[in-house]
Amino acid sequence: MNPPGPSTSAPVTGATPLLDSDGLRAADRYACDEAGIPSLVLMERAGAAAAELILRRYPHTGTVTLLVGPGNNGGDGMVVARRLAEAAAAGGGWSLRVITRDGEPPATPDAATMSAAAGRVWLSAFDPYVPAFAGDLIIDAMLGTGQDGDLREPIRGMCRWANAQGVPIVALDVPTGVAADTGRADPDAIHADVTVTFHADTVGLRVHPGRAHAGEVVVAPIGIPADAPVAPAAWGIDARAAAAIPRKGEGGDKYASGAVLVVAGARGMSGAARLATTAVLRAGAGLCQAMVPGPVADLVAAGAPEVMVAALPSGAPHLTPGDVDAVIAASPRFSALALGPGLGRDPATGDAVRDLVARCPLPAVIDADALWHLVGHAGVTAERAAPTVITPHTGEAARLLETAREHVDAARLEAAADLAARFGATVVLKGPGTIVCDGVGAPLVCLPGGPELATAGSGDVLTGVVAAFLAKGVPALTAAAAAVAVHAEAGVLAGRGDGTLAGDIAAALPDALRAGRTA
Repeated sequence: MNPPGPSTSAPVTGATPLLDSDGLRAADRYACDEAGIPSLVLMERAGAAAAELILRRYPHTGTVTLLVGPGNNGGDGMVVARRLAEAAAAGGGWSLRVITRDGEPPATPDAATMSAAAGRVWLSAFDPYVPAFAGDLIIDAMLGTGQDGDLREPIRGMCRWANAQGVPIVALDVPTGVAADTGRADPDAIHADVTVTFHADTVGLRVHPGRAHAGEVVVAPIGIPADAPVAPAAWGIDARAAAAIPRKGEGGDKYASGAVLVVAGARGMSGAARLATTAVLRAGAGLCQAMVPGPVADLVAAGAPEVMVAALPSGAPHLTPGDVDAVIAASPRFSALALGPGLGRDPATGDAVRDLVARCPLPAVIDADALWHLVGHAGVTAERAAPTVITPHTGEAARLLETAREHVDAARLEAAADLAARFGATVVLKGPGTIVCDGVGAPLVCLPGGPELATAGSGDVLTGVVAAFLAKGVPALTAAAAAVAVHAEAGVLAGRGDGTLAGDIAAALPDALRAGRTA
């Protein structure tokens, strides 16, 4: 399909516009007012596209239950009902049950027209006290993109009933109960197996928790012109973002390919330093040096022979303020700093982290335990002259924002923007649909990736990738976005499913880079 014509250019290579409800309405208005396409035609095309997908994806015959709401999403559902009934009459479709909240058809003008066009399709009212027969497939056409906030009865009961049936669910636009703008989800929101969204991909389908409710997302074109001047609310990114990362040149040396200084590790946590440094080199940097506490230096060196390892001068089992001068003195030989993996949470390490962040002139990525020590000290990063990337997961983001984890989970876009503003940094909010945000342009949302990334050490690998890309002189937002997308692609390519280890992800980084650059 042709993506909608954004009024701003893509921030990274291959980025896909993600619209919110306002953007989708604006695209509809442009199609109607400027391109002369009647709104009824758009509704017909939307329902026809959904029906075609259903007949193709679920070719066996049986009973399908359509849950139809009172507005235009219900109108789309009535087009689907008519199309499936026509297919059934021709001997190749589903038998139908259409349930509305009150037994009445959708009431908006276009939806009412489509209900009339459906002819003899029988409508029944949802009865929470009489168990209904779900059949073999459920289609959710209840609320669509206009819904935000808590569900109300009887729609809530209809969602609860549908989720309990154990049959596939196809949602139209967005699953009922999921906010198209933010991905917020009501506790009883529909859990779809497939969501068919029309004209353009949608923010709420790609941001957690809405992402978990959407299932597979299929974008169906409905003839809205590609040049509709609609600004994306966010951008979807994938491994194609790697095209912005310079390759190693034939005539360059290892410093020209990027040199990274990694400050990481503490007693009992040498593995984090090993994973981060290995990822630096697997992501294409030419050189990596780890400065680690003396008691773990040999362990780091043994696990990563390609990495130069230097023991911090204090001799302590963790980073201390007495080590900072040595790190600053070493920094002119490098082009990026990675700080945090496995540093530990000793109070002395916190003093050292804040001093190092404030004084180091290098572009930096800050992760893990280093973020622990920045709680309440946002000014340390905000006042840096060099670019800074912070990479919290949900729990770390909640600590940095001094709020509950549940608040971050429920409003991830807002949390990422708040972090970017407070810390003056490019933010990588890790999790399903990792968000990259610098507080200036629209946020970026990672499209690939799955539960294989939920493994110990995966974040340390990501830190190394971000550092490698920063070391090549790439702007912070581009480096962070490409790193997130390549890291997610590496998780897929590792091919180990639930048994994927962080080391598998690091090993797959070269293939992920290659795939992104050639896509």
